[in-house]
Amino acid sequence: MTVEQLIKVLDERFPKTLSEPWDNDGCDVIPDKNATVTRVLCALDCTSAAINKAAELGCNVILTHHPLVFKPLSSVTSDDSVGKRVIECIKRGIAVISFHTRLDIIDGGVNDTLALLLGIENTEAFIPYGRIGDVEEQSFEEFSKSAADKLKLDITELQRVKASDKVKRVAVISGCGKDEIGEVIAAGADTFVTGEVMHNHMIDCKELGLNLICGTHYATERIVLPILAEAASEIVPSDVYMFTREEEYGI
Repeated sequence: MTVEQLIKVLDERFPKTLSEPWDNDGCDVIPDKNATVTRVLCALDCTSAAINKAAELGCNVILTHHPLVFKPLSSVTSDDSVGKRVIECIKRGIAVISFHTRLDIIDGGVNDTLALLLGIENTEAFIPYGRIGDVEEQSFEEFSKSAADKLKLDITELQRVKASDKVKRVAVISGCGKDEIGEVIAAGADTFVTGEVMHNHMIDCKELGLNLICGTHYATERIVLPILAEAASEIVPSDVYMFTREEEYGI
C-alpha cells in the first residue's frame, strides 16, 4: 500500500468534511505519495521525539491528532519549531497525516470516547464536537477523584472549580474548551470536563454556577491514539505503533 492509498482509506473512515473550517488537518508533510508504507506511528503530536521514534522503528508514516502545520508558513527554516520538524520529516522520508477536529466530532471519536471513559450515559451532541449526558448523582469530590483515576492523573494534576456539590449532568470537550462555556451552560450541564481553559474562564465558571474540571489537554486527548491505531491496523496489520506520554515529553 502506498502513502496516497493509506490517506484515501483513512479519509473515508474519518471524512475531511467533518473538520471545522478553521482547522488544517490532513496531509501535513508528504515527501513521496507513491512510497510504500512500511510501518506507522500514532502520536498526539509530531514532535521531534516522535520523528526520532518513527525513524528508529522504521516507520515512514506518522498519524497524529494535532496538525504539525496548523498556520500557513511564510518560510521553512530549522530555526522555527514547526519548520525544523517539517525539514526533518522530509529528510527522513516520513509522511505526517493529521486527523484533528474530524476525530473530535465523528461518532465514536475523541469526545464520545471521553464521555464513555468518564461513565457518562445517554450522551448527545450539544455542539458538533461536544457531548453531554448523565452520571449517577454524586458529590463534586467523588466525581473529581473518579475522573482523575480514569484519566490516569493524580487529582492534584486537575484544575478545578467547585460551583456546587452536585454532579449529575456532565458536558465534555476534549482539549481546550475555553470558548464553549456559554454553550455548555445553555445545554443544561452542572459540570464541565475539558482539558484546559484560561484563568478568566475559571472565574466565569464559578460566577455562572458551573463546576469545572480541567484534566489537561494531553490526558483528555491521548485517548484518541487507540482509535487511530485501530484504524491503521486494519490497513497495515502488525506494523502500527503508539507513542507514549513518557516518550513524547520526557516525563
